[in-house]
Amino acid sequence: MSRKTLAVSGLLAAALTATLAPTAQAASSTITRAEYDKVKLGASISKMHSVAGRGACKLTSSSGGSGYSSKVYECKGNKQYSSAMFSFGNGKLGMKSQGGLDGKKSNGKMTKAKYKKITKGKTIAQMHDIAGKGVCVRVADAEATGAKSASYTCEQSSTYGSASFTFTNNKVISRAQYGLR
Repeated sequence: MSRKTLAVSGLLAAALTATLAPTAQAASSTITRAEYDKVKLGASISKMHSVAGRGACKLTSSSGGSGYSSKVYECKGNKQYSSAMFSFGNGKLGMKSQGGLDGKKSNGKMTKAKYKKITKGKTIAQMHDIAGKGVCVRVADAEATGAKSASYTCEQSSTYGSASFTFTNNKVISRAQYGLR
C-alpha cells in the first residue's frame, strides 16, 4: 500500500469518525431500560451520568439545608413517551422510577374472568400465570429503600378493555379494570 493510499485512508477514517460522532452522541442522549437497571440505589450522581450518558439526564430540582441536600434528575427514555427519574439525597440515590422504558405492548388477550382471579396479595408471577404470556406488561416501576413498586397494564383487544395492577414488594395492592368482557 502506497503512502498516498495510507494518507487518503487516514483522512477518510477521520472524516467518517467526525460524521458519525454526532450520531453516536445523539444516541446517548436517552436512557434505555438496561442503563436504568444498572443505576442501583446508593449510587452516586456521577455513576448515573456515566451509565446513562451526560446528555440523557437533566437536573430538574435541587434543594438543601441543615446538612442535607437533594437533587432530582429526569431522563428522556429511548422509547416513545418513556422517561426515568432519579432522586438523590446527599449525593446518593435514594429513589428511582421509570415509565415506558420496557416499550412492550400487551397481546390483547385479557378477559374479565382472568381479571377476577388476580386479587390483592397475588404476586407478579401469579398474575402472569393467570393472564398468560404477553398479556400483562410492565408500564412503570419505582424503587426506594425497603420498597419496590410496579404497575402493569393488561389489554383486551377484541372489544377494547383494560386492566391495571399495582404491586408493592411483589404483591398486588390495587387493581382496576374498564370494559373487560
